[in-house]
Amino acid sequence: MRKKNNTITISKLIFVVLVLSFCAIVIKLSYIALAKKIDGINLSEFVANRNTETQVLKAQRGSIYSSDDELLAKNVNSYTVIAYLSPSRTKDKKSPMHVVDKEKTAEALAPILGMEKDEVLKYLNRDAYQTEFGSNGKGLNELTKKKIEDLNLPGLDFYETFKRYYPKGQFASYTIGYAKSNSDDESSSIKGEMGVEKQYDSILKGRDGSTTHQKDLKGYKIADTPVITKDAEQGKDIYLTLDSNVQFFVEQALNNSDKDYDWEWFHITLLDAKTGAVLATATSPSFDPNKRNITNYLDMLSQSPYEPGSTMKTFTYMAAMENGVYNGSETYKSGVYVTSDGTEIGDWNRNGWGVISYDKGYALSSNVGVINLIKNHMNSVMLRQYFKKLGFGKKTGIEIPNESRGNLEFKYETEIYNAGFGQGITTTPIQNVKAMTPLTNDGIMLKPYIVSKIVDPDTGEVILENKRNETERVASTMTVQKMLQLMDDCVNIDGNTGTWYKLSSGELIGKTGTSQIASENGTGYLSGKENVISSFSGIYPKSNPQYIIYASVKRPTGGSTKPISNAVK
Repeated sequence: MRKKNNTITISKLIFVVLVLSFCAIVIKLSYIALAKKIDGINLSEFVANRNTETQVLKAQRGSIYSSDDELLAKNVNSYTVIAYLSPSRTKDKKSPMHVVDKEKTAEALAPILGMEKDEVLKYLNRDAYQTEFGSNGKGLNELTKKKIEDLNLPGLDFYETFKRYYPKGQFASYTIGYAKSNSDDESSSIKGEMGVEKQYDSILKGRDGSTTHQKDLKGYKIADTPVITKDAEQGKDIYLTLDSNVQFFVEQALNNSDKDYDWEWFHITLLDAKTGAVLATATSPSFDPNKRNITNYLDMLSQSPYEPGSTMKTFTYMAAMENGVYNGSETYKSGVYVTSDGTEIGDWNRNGWGVISYDKGYALSSNVGVINLIKNHMNSVMLRQYFKKLGFGKKTGIEIPNESRGNLEFKYETEIYNAGFGQGITTTPIQNVKAMTPLTNDGIMLKPYIVSKIVDPDTGEVILENKRNETERVASTMTVQKMLQLMDDCVNIDGNTGTWYKLSSGELIGKTGTSQIASENGTGYLSGKENVISSFSGIYPKSNPQYIIYASVKRPTGGSTKPISNAVK
């Protein structure tokens, strides 16, 4: 009897376990059926991905042009050379499909790829089905590809990608910038990393499309099943305001100056005086975006502010005029001024020119003249407010990434005086040319721009077009006329500081500047006549202004302004 009860008990236990297991399975299946995710996996997407295949349709990146339709940047076919190493690839010995003679192949490939024979052999001697040849074997153009094909060596092949190409090399390189594949895989998307290429990356790159179809267990497309296609949206073309001829002459001027003078860097920008369009802008040393041999990643035009020096006197004088406190005939004693704390601030000619007028002080670039003007007739609030009104201390909105605001910090007596002649504050060339636009537009300030228009290459539709953009009136007609006369005197009357820039026509007017370079330890300025930044801010022609010119050079030979004057002329 006891044995029978044990059997019944065991049977009941097995039955209960089976029932519980069945219930657990039902609950689990119900959970799977109702839940969207299991263990973090979306089951619907998982099943769909197992049965469908999606291929990306790459969008073509838009091109960049000058204002006169010169091609500056475009996508071109690019090739990577492959060597098949495995003999298993060859089915017919008479027509080998792998590298047979590695020594011969290495010797022939090396000079074409710019490599040593032994370096090529290291790749060919790998235990692999196929190999590439590092960076030297990537990004090959059509000509190089043909040279390799003409070798008629078995086992060599290519796969095609795209790369960014800049037909004019270092031409306007800081403005254009560069774009490249964002990984070692050249089939990946091209991304802008500098200049206009970066600023307008989303517009230039377009949007990739795709095709999706169902596939069988072997990965083949199932016949008579729908194919879902989303067309790629091609990138838009961008036209810059740069005139290729003007840009060429500016860059040629920099190159010619490089032959005769030494300097750390040299920058020139030309602005259309009536529209605010940047016609040319260049910095030396430059770089070739095809090679990306870059020594300085900051664009001098807008990203690397520095103390501008005496070109700021133009705007200090304008501030005095606009506040109704300027009398050009009033005189002061030039030479050296001693502040209340005993700091000596001198003219570049510390002996001075005796007692002179403020008008003459501008033409001779007298620091003491600015100090007396601020001390006797102005204050820090007047100066700062007018500088800000002209756009200093804030971004201009130029279409280049990472634009700098510069620095307008000045508080104490010496700092205020220094700011009046461009020391202790920092500005950028694009801020300087913007601040000059009121002088060529009867007191109206213009917003500078470097992108002329954006165009859909497929339809020709103009997506965006920039034109003259007036911001506000910042100067009266009387102020403009007076400043133009002072700038004319500075350049075209012998003995003044701007006579290096005098043309036979007398049509170039402007203001010179020389600023000391601040010490790296943050205390004071470096000594020596070459530790300066020389600059020139000009207008041409004075009778009907068409161009605003701004040029600056750091550490020119002997501290001379000759490199700038020669380049401008």
